[in-house]
Amino acid sequence: MKSALGQRLIYRKGKLIFLLFVEALLLFFILYYLMVNKDTGNAIIVTITMFLALIPIGMELVFKLIIPWPVYCFAVIYTLGDAMGYCFGLYMYFSWWDDAMHCVEGFLFTMFGYYYLSIGDEGSKKARIRNLLFGISLSIFIAVIWEIIEYAADTIWLLDMQKDVFISRIDSYLLAGNTGTIGSIENIGEVTVGGRILPGYIDIGLIDTMDDLIKALAGSFVFSVYALMDRDKHPILKFENSR
Repeated sequence: MKSALGQRLIYRKGKLIFLLFVEALLLFFILYYLMVNKDTGNAIIVTITMFLALIPIGMELVFKLIIPWPVYCFAVIYTLGDAMGYCFGLYMYFSWWDDAMHCVEGFLFTMFGYYYLSIGDEGSKKARIRNLLFGISLSIFIAVIWEIIEYAADTIWLLDMQKDVFISRIDSYLLAGNTGTIGSIENIGEVTVGGRILPGYIDIGLIDTMDDLIKALAGSFVFSVYALMDRDKHPILKFENSR
């Protein structure tokens, strides 16, 4: 008799074939960047993406759930978005690419948390609010973990996943001579670092990190509005007990 895990894998044969195709494509990119372009940074990012692409099927196997095909395919393709953004310069060409990635992340994980917790409940207003709070918390937790991954990649492999920005104003207690007083430097026109003149003070990732968390929260908010208005009459995703 086949194991329960084996049976679940056989039942998901189509999804596994699709996933193997995606993983093979990512492996090709890794080899290309390592052997042809000699680009270790992009190779590392694509390697991380290979693991991220396993999340949807992992959810099905670990939680013994079935994700509908359209949502499953969208989730797997979504995991490729970050690698595509870096490897093909989409973050540079399209300013909205990063916004979309983080908003969709907030939407997807809030949706997963909401419907997963709603299995077997009565669909009351109180239950929906509880489920939404869980989904939002899950989404923000995932967003924080991703920011930690970006920080680690920037620190260990000297990448620039947490995008830096030039700022023209600094407000800090460190700039004031008196305790409890905030000092300011306004209208920063240029900053000299190592003999190089820059058009402002460089924020090393903090603004990007906070913007990303806010975008994830915005995605959570969009799904929350939908869930509260729909009242589970037309669910986007309905998990079922797996075979």
